[in-house]
Amino acid sequence: MDLNRKKGLVVSYYLSKYDRKALKELKYDSFRAAFRDIGTKLNIPPNTIKNRRDDYDSINDNNRNGWYQKELSKSTLDIVEQFGNISEVALTEIVKDILFNTNDNNSLFELLKEDEDSSNSSFNNRGITGKQAEKLFIQYFNDGLFNDYEGELIDTRDDGCGYDFKLSGETKVVFEVKGLSSEEGGVSFTDKEWSIAKELKSKYILIIISNISLSPKIKVVVNPYEKINPTKRYTKVISVNWAFRTREM
Repeated sequence: MDLNRKKGLVVSYYLSKYDRKALKELKYDSFRAAFRDIGTKLNIPPNTIKNRRDDYDSINDNNRNGWYQKELSKSTLDIVEQFGNISEVALTEIVKDILFNTNDNNSLFELLKEDEDSSNSSFNNRGITGKQAEKLFIQYFNDGLFNDYEGELIDTRDDGCGYDFKLSGETKVVFEVKGLSSEEGGVSFTDKEWSIAKELKSKYILIIISNISLSPKIKVVVNPYEKINPTKRYTKVISVNWAFRTREM
């Protein structure tokens, strides 16, 4: 993939993740105006920017549903993997550099090397299936499918605590939800999730919902740290530091 298309993916991801806030930061009056101007700047058809934004809508929380009917491509998912955990401020500055910085500095994008390992598509598309699995888990829990666990389900997905949900009260039970689009596929834990699973032991419940698009199946694994023997993998993620010289103060 050429450099401008990679830049286009980063900008499209930003437009999807921050929606109208992104338009305001980039000083566009509408998405149509944004697609047109961004397309011109990056020499990419405006409709391509729109379509990639719509792709990302399937994994971001906004008022658009996005393209749930298809799996995200590997290059599209790579952007989520590399830019998904940096702050709004940092991603905004990166996008502004892409669109408005006249200096031809491509050092950031030297980090965006294509990963030659084209692993299982169910694993690569964990962003989509993961969100679908989480929604199904909430529905199933509210419908009484998990009657063995008492308490109110509390959403902790945005807390960075190493699990997706916990129960109110004294039980201290937590749930980590993983999704697969097919019957089988790759599942991964972040280092934080695996560390918390080790700490909480039987209080840590792994929920795997497979075959999501056709006929969802649920597997419950209590104390996954003791029952699963995963392989350690290393991933490359973009991080941002803010530096200055004291003489600039």
